[in-house]
Amino acid sequence: MEERLNRLPQGWGVATLDQLPSVQTIGYGITRPGAHVDDGVGMIRAADIQDGHLHSDEPRRISPRTHQANIRSELRVGDVLIVLVGRVGEAAVVTDAYHGWNAARTVAVVRMTEPDEAAWLRLWLGSPYVRDWCESRVTGSTLQRTLNLKVLRGLPVPLPPPEARAAFLRTAEVMERKAAVNTRIAECAMSLSDALFAAEAQDKGAWPERSFGTLAHLRSGHASRPREDAPHADESSQESAVPFIAPADVLRRGLPYVSRTDTWLASPDADSMCAPQSLLLATREDGVHAVLNEVPVVPGRGILALQPETLADSYWLLHEVRARSGELTAAAQGPGGRELSRNAFAATAVQWPPSSVRERFARLTGKLHLRARAAYAESEILNRLHDRLLDSFLDGAPNVESAH
Repeated sequence: MEERLNRLPQGWGVATLDQLPSVQTIGYGITRPGAHVDDGVGMIRAADIQDGHLHSDEPRRISPRTHQANIRSELRVGDVLIVLVGRVGEAAVVTDAYHGWNAARTVAVVRMTEPDEAAWLRLWLGSPYVRDWCESRVTGSTLQRTLNLKVLRGLPVPLPPPEARAAFLRTAEVMERKAAVNTRIAECAMSLSDALFAAEAQDKGAWPERSFGTLAHLRSGHASRPREDAPHADESSQESAVPFIAPADVLRRGLPYVSRTDTWLASPDADSMCAPQSLLLATREDGVHAVLNEVPVVPGRGILALQPETLADSYWLLHEVRARSGELTAAAQGPGGRELSRNAFAATAVQWPPSSVRERFARLTGKLHLRARAAYAESEILNRLHDRLLDSFLDGAPNVESAH
């Protein structure tokens, strides 16, 4: 961070977050939100902030009374929300759809008066420089990594000239719109796949009952998050560096795949790795979530890994978990029910279809998954391009806007 800021172009400035010209207040959300209220006020949690945007398809809702008692954290259009617990540093700007909502204690609320400065702050928070800065300042365990609000106030933020900033923001917006189209394509493919599963499962009453434990090898993740000084992927060969998967990596993904993460392990023990096409499960209050890994990975604590015998079985069990997400939380244990019990999950019943049904479903859904993965891969490329464009902009590239 320091070296990067020392190389800023002439005419740029640097200020801490709490000293930015348009920042009015910096606070956090509700400490005790109470029980969910179906017709209550929406509340943004850390899990609702993903990839620079707000996603809350099944929002937690609080009572109007609780909302009024915490009016200081009522959200307004243009507020910048920053994750303080878990995926620390991830950020999004409040849009019209979330105006009047509230925020959880796990989220910082930065009230700003200047839209372009808010947009720039969000992009800066998504940079690798800020990710590293946050990682070096977090406290707590793997599941409860926390960034103190006082520390966040001291985050250095580069201040480009307004005209240059506006040009860069226009370029970034074009790239994000394309990524949004890709996301929509992938979401539609998954919706069709879920619908296909529901149609195939209409006859499940006639199928024999099995348990998850007889359909796949189950293992609980035990690996600890690597130390901050652990080698990154580009510092190790592809033969020895393996992605480390934490519960947040499963819970954050709208699409059920994972091929890379921000954390890698160099030369892990072979017994700690999961082969490709395993199911990696994590849970939170809204249900059990699952992803398929496309490469070998090392599951961390809080992950339950299922290794079916065939890809057709993996596809079927993936959609079984998606269809029964809320119900399967009965197998959760520990503080806040944040970890799946291997024994309880292994004993959970599944109506198991004949191989002909599973294979037919795999052929059809495989094409939909392939299209979704292609859209997701293109967005990954756009994300990497975005980082390179940001570096060029920080170096003072004169024509960043035309780079797209």
